[in-house]
Formats: sequence, structure tokens, C-alpha cells
Amino acid sequence: MRIRLSRSIVPNLFTVLNIYFGFLSIISASQGQFVPALWYIVLSAVCDSLDGLMARLTNSASEFGVELDSLADVVGFGVAPSFLIYALVLKTWGALGILISATPLIMGALRLARFNVQLVGFSKDHFTGMPIPLSALTLVSFILFFTPEGIQANEHLQHALMLLTASCGVLMISTVRYPVVPKISVRSFKARPVQMSLLTAAALVVAISRGELLFPMLLLLIVSGPIFAAGRKVRGAVRPRAAESGESDADMEEDAELEEESHNATIDPSS
Repeated sequence: MRIRLSRSIVPNLFTVLNIYFGFLSIISASQGQFVPALWYIVLSAVCDSLDGLMARLTNSASEFGVELDSLADVVGFGVAPSFLIYALVLKTWGALGILISATPLIMGALRLARFNVQLVGFSKDHFTGMPIPLSALTLVSFILFFTPEGIQANEHLQHALMLLTASCGVLMISTVRYPVVPKISVRSFKARPVQMSLLTAAALVVAISRGELLFPMLLLLIVSGPIFAAGRKVRGAVRPRAAESGESDADMEEDAELEEESHNATIDPSS
């Protein structure tokens, strides 16, 4: 009996590794080894990005891959961060600690379900709500920035972690748009020079600081979502007034096209 291996086994292997590293993170956190638990979540994020890259290279994107990827994300970016936060500090906060620590898992699962329902084909020009990997990496980078020991010893940092966890949960199920990170290529730099320059600069800052400034960079990205959403609402309110003052429909259509182009990008089927 011959076993036939399809091209989809390559990206699916990285998706399975996403689940595996999430499980390792849970084991490490349960043993009080919080720094390894944090880095296992980072490895889950690396595998999550590589499975999409492999799917594009092998031209093997499929509905099965989308569903498996979502299940993997629930483990790597939902269960693992929730248990890590609970084991680190929130286990001492009683029912409130349990509720807040469950936020990444519950809100992340809701966000992924909505993503799969709304996904048409295997491309999307923006994310509706904060992607679950971004939420997990933000929480991980916060803990790495202030250190697990520092957070355990400082009640103010515990409050900040609880607030950040709840905020990430709300943003995941919100309708705030987050731009898709474009593929790094000469074409991307020509099409979106400002966005790609900012992305490159942020990556250099994180690399030079050896990851110490990852949390500030991710925090800026998170805050940019609500800021740009507010800006779109303001522009939407101004346009009817501009039309009344004599602005042509062609001008308004041109503005809308420019706004839409700022979000356009192609991605693999992930959250």
C-alpha cells in the first residue's frame, strides 16, 4: 500500500508545530518556568507565519488548512497565554483573576470563528479586530519587558497586565481595522513606501534592542488601530458636508480609493 503525500503536508506541519509549542508553553507555565513558556508562544507565532509562507510557496492553501490553522491558534495564542497569565499572577486574584486570564482564550476563539465565516477565498485586505497572534505577542512582550519576577512583586504592574489583557480581548472582537503586514519585496516598497519604511524601522529598533523594545513597538501598533478608526469616522462625517459645499462626487470617490489602497494586501489564510 502506497502512502501519497500531498504538498499541503508542508504548511500543515508548521501548523501542528504551532499547537505543539503552545502545549509546551502550558507545561512550562504549570511548572513555574515562565520565561521558557513565553518563548514557546513566540515559537508558535513563528510557526504560524511560516505555515502561511509554505502554503504560498507550495500553492497548497485549502479550507482544511484554514480550519487547522484556527484550531492551532486557539491553542498557541488562546489557551497558552491565558494559562500563563493565570499561573504567573492572576491565580491570586480569585474569580476576577480567572475571568480576566480567560479573556485571550474566549475572545480569541470568538474572533477566529468570525474570521473564518467572513473569509472569502484566501486573501484579505485588512483584519477586522486585532489578530489573535498580535494579542498573544503583546501580552508576552509585556511580561518579557517587565520580567515575570518584577510583575509578581509589583501590584501596579499586575493591574497593568490585567488592563492590557482585557483591552486586547475587547479589540479582538471589535470592528477596528488592523492593516495586513505586506510581504517584504521591492513591489511592496514601491506600492507602500511609507508603510514599509515604518515596518522596516520598527524591525530594526527591535533587533538593535535585542527584543527589549518589542512591547513598545507592538503597543504603538495596537493603539494605531483605534486612532485610524476614529480618523475614518471623522472623514466620513466631513464628506457629506463637503458634498453640500460643492465637492464633486469624483473627488470623494478618489478619496475613498486612496483610503482603500492603504489597506490592500494579500495574505495567507490565517488570523
